[in-house]
Amino acid sequence: MKRFGLLVAVPLALLVGCGEADELKTTATDTEEVAEAEASATDETTAEETDIQESELGTNKIYLKNKAVTITETMGPIQFAIDKVQTSRLTVAEAYSDSFDGQEEVTVVAMNMIVENTVDETMSFHPNQATLVTNTGEQVSSDLWFSDDVGGEFMGKVKKEGNVLFFVKAKPEELTDLKVVIDGPFNENFDKVAEDRYEYTINVMK
Repeated sequence: MKRFGLLVAVPLALLVGCGEADELKTTATDTEEVAEAEASATDETTAEETDIQESELGTNKIYLKNKAVTITETMGPIQFAIDKVQTSRLTVAEAYSDSFDGQEEVTVVAMNMIVENTVDETMSFHPNQATLVTNTGEQVSSDLWFSDDVGGEFMGKVKKEGNVLFFVKAKPEELTDLKVVIDGPFNENFDKVAEDRYEYTINVMK
């Protein structure tokens, strides 16, 4: 949960397009509607010219939505997945200029991550502190302030899901491949329970 109510809706607004398919599936009332929703969910690179979101943060124009990312990994007792990615261009509202070092525009890379601890023992895992490396030569850390809380301690058989956000300078159309680097999980004794580091490459070309 975010520290100020003003910011609570920001990550959801930035990645709202990626959740549309799931929402449609739960509201469809007949076979045809369900089929249409499932078809929408498998559309890998959709974005309409008019797909623009307004929020307290500014004006966010969607460039690409990929609702069919299939990254899954078993990290010891941790099950991890990235199932959606979205890129967009944000025109920053004046009130948030300082949050972006005075930049008037930034590109938002949003990823939906799913994490589940499958054992009763407490595990620590921090995919919301991932590093992003772009084909344009940028290396940035995820933004903890605007991202959802999908990391930290997993006290027993806990499951977390949410959006992890990265802000880069390159325009969305300049991005082709994104490498995501995540440190592996560890137990209460700070012993690694899987590999030290995991790397995944996601194609974000239209």
